[in-house]
Amino acid sequence: MKAALDQVGVYEWQEVEDFVTRYFAGDDAQALSPLVDKAAERFNQQLELTEKDKIDFKIKARQFVKIYSQMASIMPFEIIAWEKLFWFLKFLLPKLKITDPDQDQLDALLEAVDLSSYGLERTKLNHSIDLDASPSELDPQNPNPRGYRDGDPDKDPLDEIIRTFNERWFQGWSATPEEQRVKFINVVNSIRSHPDYSEKYAANTDPYTRELALDKMLQDVMLKRRKEELELYKLFASDPAFKTAWSQSIEQMLSEKLDTECKASAEHVG
Repeated sequence: MKAALDQVGVYEWQEVEDFVTRYFAGDDAQALSPLVDKAAERFNQQLELTEKDKIDFKIKARQFVKIYSQMASIMPFEIIAWEKLFWFLKFLLPKLKITDPDQDQLDALLEAVDLSSYGLERTKLNHSIDLDASPSELDPQNPNPRGYRDGDPDKDPLDEIIRTFNERWFQGWSATPEEQRVKFINVVNSIRSHPDYSEKYAANTDPYTRELALDKMLQDVMLKRRKEELELYKLFASDPAFKTAWSQSIEQMLSEKLDTECKASAEHVG
């Protein structure tokens, strides 16, 4: 996969070297961005790649990042060139622009799905998990490099939705999608623990005052968590688009939890 990516000419290896050196030296995003922008400009304009070639490159780059991140956690050795390319591509991928023929459908689906409900939730405390000690096997991932294929797009719809959601709202947030989900669930649980939650939100039937109460509780929670989640708080406080998307997702998650609790209560009474 690395050989296939190298051949396209989107990046020069010295750019990868420079980026990794400065990234691990602690340079800020403003200093690092021009290094990635050069490669993005080649991909988007200078190389005059066809749309199929762009899609093919981006699929391979995403596959490289995904597989290497999994391999790196179990490999007892290091291949430095893979490690360097992994970090460079992680920052380059959001800047690679492609025209998706199904983008309109994807946007409609994105608006209809509450992605933030996909997250971690603690259901038990002090509970040991018993693992099956019998021998078993795990099938490996498909080792064949992926790419663009006419009439047979090789992509996971949910992965595409999450990618589009992250690129649309969270380009300024360094947390991974998994970390974003955990942080989101923590904020939701903090709101549910707020002293005003039950009376002013859960039991309130007036949509206007419910919205005001939620906004006030969210402000309180975000303010209290600003020390632990400074980056998140800065985005929430300074980016109106981020704040709107974040607030709407919080509200959808709270509504789902309330609906689930009401159904469970009704079943119990029945």
